[in-house]
Amino acid sequence: MEVWLNGQQLAGETRGATLQEILEDMVVRKMGNDATMSEVRINGVPYNLQDMGPANLMGRDGITRLEVETLSSRKVALHFLANAEAFLDPITDSVLRVAELFRVADEREASQHYLHILDSLQLLLQTLDMSRQTLNLDFQRVSWKGQSAEDRLNRLATLVQDMLTAQETQDWVLLADVLQYDLAPELQGWREHVPALREQALS
Repeated sequence: MEVWLNGQQLAGETRGATLQEILEDMVVRKMGNDATMSEVRINGVPYNLQDMGPANLMGRDGITRLEVETLSSRKVALHFLANAEAFLDPITDSVLRVAELFRVADEREASQHYLHILDSLQLLLQTLDMSRQTLNLDFQRVSWKGQSAEDRLNRLATLVQDMLTAQETQDWVLLADVLQYDLAPELQGWREHVPALREQALS
């Protein structure tokens, strides 16, 4: 298997039996502390969870060429703040759609989309926290309708736990309520916070 990092082929054997393990090994041994993966290509095709499946289930035998591109944490944070609406709007649309599916008892289809929402929310939380640390942002200074960005970040983390609890008890009505009446407004609130955070980062 050929492994390329930022256009340079890596010498030596990479460790790991799955794509996830290989990427984790690269983070530890090949990438600097300030580098964040911006793109992963498998056999020339950009990695896509929906089409290719989870990284922890993709064995290395099916990978002949792995290409990884990275950006500095600062560039990733600035890119996120500049394009946050394009990330938040599709999540919000999915949240409302999945809530409706749970209400009409289409649990199988709803659950499939729900897992993607969880992945997106975890990525959002990580990116927000990374942006705060990398750009030295003061989330307490930025507020909208009486809520600071810090409060909203904590609220978002709490809602993820509420969603997981409802999922574990298979209370689909409660999960639909959390998605529609709690999570969707929180995501909309972040759309209002982002411009102020972007302005703070560039000041």
